[in-house]
Amino acid sequence: MRHMLTILTAAVLATMAAPAASAQDVFDGGRIAGASSQIVPEGLPVPGGELPEHPAPVDLERYAGTWYQVAAVPQPFTLQCAYDTKADYAVVDATTISVRNSCGTLVGPGSAIEGAATVRGDASLRVNFPGVPFQDPNGPVNYRVTYLADDYSLAIVGDPYRASGFVLSRTPGLTPEQWKLARSTVESRGWWPCAFLTVPMTGGRGDVVPLCVL
Repeated sequence: MRHMLTILTAAVLATMAAPAASAQDVFDGGRIAGASSQIVPEGLPVPGGELPEHPAPVDLERYAGTWYQVAAVPQPFTLQCAYDTKADYAVVDATTISVRNSCGTLVGPGSAIEGAATVRGDASLRVNFPGVPFQDPNGPVNYRVTYLADDYSLAIVGDPYRASGFVLSRTPGLTPEQWKLARSTVESRGWWPCAFLTVPMTGGRGDVVPLCVL
């Protein structure tokens, strides 16, 4: 029953928030799976400091591939995404990776959007999507890897101001130990874990619950 209520609520929100689907509009692509809001404020004080980078440089070749967004801080432009949100990355060159974000919706076909990310540091990038307004390709970092498992099986990313946050996994399902690790890491990096909601995944969790209860 709880799952059905969640699905119905998501459907209502999606109907109210998402316009009719087009090839690639402002809302297309759903949750920026492994990216972040395109509008990142600059120059604002950040209590506790900016989101820290992962201490070791990210190997783009190892980071490339498919990541499942198993939990995230919901973004207002992603309300139509209901399940199976994921990101596919591919190395373009030493400083650029291609980005394809996709998700399943409850109204109409699945949603997808393609863009690119440029390296801005050992674990920081700038993600841009063609056709999305308010973007500046030369703007500030909006994607920072703050945690990365040694085997590149789990990652936690967000923008430096923590307005966005994503738990990414190479598999759609996490073990209880991985969920505990995700929650403790999110807390240690300065987020409120209850702001993260799980994303229904085929082969993973089928519900939407706050990370703080796991």
